[in-house]
Parts: sequence; C-alpha cells; structure tokens
Amino acid sequence: MHVVTHVALIAAICSVFVFSGYAHTPLSTYLGHGHSLQDAAAAAATAGDLEALQALVKRGASVNAHDRYGRTALIAAIDGGHDDVAHRLVELGADVSLAKSDGWTPVMAAAQRGASDTLTYLAASGADLDARMTSGYTTLLAAIESGDATLVAELLDLGLSPDAATMDGWTPLMAAASRGQPDVVRELLAMGADPNARNHEEWTALLAAVENGNEEVVLALVQAAADVSASPGDGVTPLRRAEARGNQWMIFALEHSRRASTLADLPETNLALVAAVGQRPR
Repeated sequence: MHVVTHVALIAAICSVFVFSGYAHTPLSTYLGHGHSLQDAAAAAATAGDLEALQALVKRGASVNAHDRYGRTALIAAIDGGHDDVAHRLVELGADVSLAKSDGWTPVMAAAQRGASDTLTYLAASGADLDARMTSGYTTLLAAIESGDATLVAELLDLGLSPDAATMDGWTPLMAAASRGQPDVVRELLAMGADPNARNHEEWTALLAAVENGNEEVVLALVQAAADVSASPGDGVTPLRRAEARGNQWMIFALEHSRRASTLADLPETNLALVAAVGQRPR
C-alpha cells in the first residue's frame, strides 16, 4: 500500500515539472496566481526557460499574443537577455515586428541591450528597423541608450536617419550628447546629423553636452559648426552654462570657437587643445 502511494506521489510531482538536464522548473511557477498561458509564456521567456516555454506553447500559448503587460514572448526573451530563446521563438513563428501597445518592438529591445547579433538576426528575419513608438522613439535612440557606438554605426549603415526625432523633437545627437557619448556623437555627425537641430523646448545637442559636462562631446560639436550662441527660451547660451558650471576648459573651447577663423583651427583632442595654448586653462 505504501509503495503504491509513494509511486503515485512521485508521478504527481513529476507531472508538473519540466526537465532540462539536471535542472527542473515547475510549470506551476508560471501558471500560478491566476496567470494566463500568455502570462506564463512571457514569464518563462523572461527567465530564459526554453523547456517550460515550449511546453506552454504545446498547451496552447501563442508566440504572437501579448501578456497582461503588453509584452510578447519574443520581447520578454530579449528584455531578459536570452537571445537563444528569442531565436527559437522566431523559429516557432514569432512575428519579429509585433510591438507592444506603445510601439516598443523586438529590435528596440535588442538595440537597447546592445545585442548586435540578435538585432541583425531580427533584421534578416524581416523586422522593421524604422518602426516608431507612439512617442516617436526609434530603434536608433534605443541603441544610443546602450552606449554601443559600433551598433549605432551599424544601424546608420543600414539606412536609419541620424536626425529622426521623437514627437518632442529630441534627436539621436541630443540623446548621445546628453549621455556624454563622444564616439556615438562622432558617428552621428559623420553620417550627417544636424548639430543645430532644436527640440520643442529650443534645446540643442551642444546645450545638452554642456549640461552633461562632457568636454570631448562639446569639442566634437563645436568642430561640427554647432551654434555656440544658441539658447532656449531662458536665453542661457552654452557659454553661460559652462560659466555657471565653472568648467574653464569648456569656457575656453566655446570662446575659442567664436574667435577661430575656421573650425579647422580647433584641435581634435583635449590634449591637442591644451598643447595649443601651452597649458590647460585654469
């Protein structure tokens, strides 16, 4: 009697486990608390639990439906950093361009993580790189969040516009300048980004760079003919902002740019600028 009971108990326990090598995950972990199959599938994708995800798909979970948070399993897998699961979902028929209700797409998720291989895979599978969120946010802006200049360059080479702005006028150059990313700023400028574009509050990339305090970004923008006199509604120019921050190097660079006969007179690096005046201004 005891043997029969023990066998039945073991069978019941095993019925709710998905085995993967030596590890096992109970499906009840994903299906508990009233979660739907779609909620469970997205949770398994977020956890990188391919065994459980495939079991849920067999039970009827769709790879192209949204969970209670508006995510697809593909977006959940990419957000969770599980690129192998994302690839498998595509193989199972996941729509590579299916977005959340706000327009957040799988390629944006990959770009934000700096997951170049997955982004390339999604693009090769037909993903729309030019898609926008309802706010106007783009894949390129997501890549800038990652800080990966190489990925930004790859997207620009694929034809994404360096000036595609959000609904409030925030451009990729402004985003990179505000984050203090000199390599990204140079990539954008090399591909024709407008250094004097303004957002709806009349801010420019140079104003954002001065506010961030990144000297290398300020120099790159000044060399690209950024308007050093541009100011938002408060009338505070980049030079006045640099003075308020007490950054003597930026003050020197901004003043020098106004006196230079040509922008080519400006040195290319911080060290070259210091050498040009004999010492770093204090």
